[in-house]
Amino acid sequence: MSGQRMAVTLVNEGKTAALAKVSLNWGEPESGQSQTLPLAVSKPLLRIPGGQKANVEVFYQGAGLPTDRESYLLLSVLDVPPAAKTPHTMTVALRHRFKLLYRPSLKSTLDEAMAGLSWEVRKETAGRLIADNPSPYYLTLSDIEAIGLNGQPCGQPIEHLMLPPFSTHPLDIPACQPTSLRYQIISDAGNPRPYGATLSADKKSHGSAQL
Repeated sequence: MSGQRMAVTLVNEGKTAALAKVSLNWGEPESGQSQTLPLAVSKPLLRIPGGQKANVEVFYQGAGLPTDRESYLLLSVLDVPPAAKTPHTMTVALRHRFKLLYRPSLKSTLDEAMAGLSWEVRKETAGRLIADNPSPYYLTLSDIEAIGLNGQPCGQPIEHLMLPPFSTHPLDIPACQPTSLRYQIISDAGNPRPYGATLSADKKSHGSAQL
């Protein structure tokens, strides 16, 4: 989301009508942000006939979110089940959450942010990596794999990691002295881009795109 409104399409692939409750929340509530969101949805509650779709718009009031970095939000869609017709019946409500990033006008690009991600191995903490994201973008990484002195993978691969803007994050890889890394960064289109980085002790190393 980069403007003041965005359309979201909800599809009901079932055969019966569905009642959907749509809401927005901060993606990182522990960050201490205000609970008042400067965004709203056009249809907080809507009925979608079976086999059909409906559009919901997300509106931003134009102020209240940082202008120097992305903001992380969660779009929540609750599938409200119909009332039980018989007593002593359990109903299950399914909630789907979708990551929503608001992107203001930024001087750098996401490609530059991907290339600017750095890694550092600390001598005094064997098996610990420090990931540094100095960009204003959220970077989503997957399949982070450390490569040891023998050229073979070591430690447990990290399946998913999201780095907030202007942040560092420690990664512990026990029983491993990594000399390089393989990982993927997810693009705006949702496609994984493979990267590799050669590591040096107490020195920041940047990754490079792998073909």
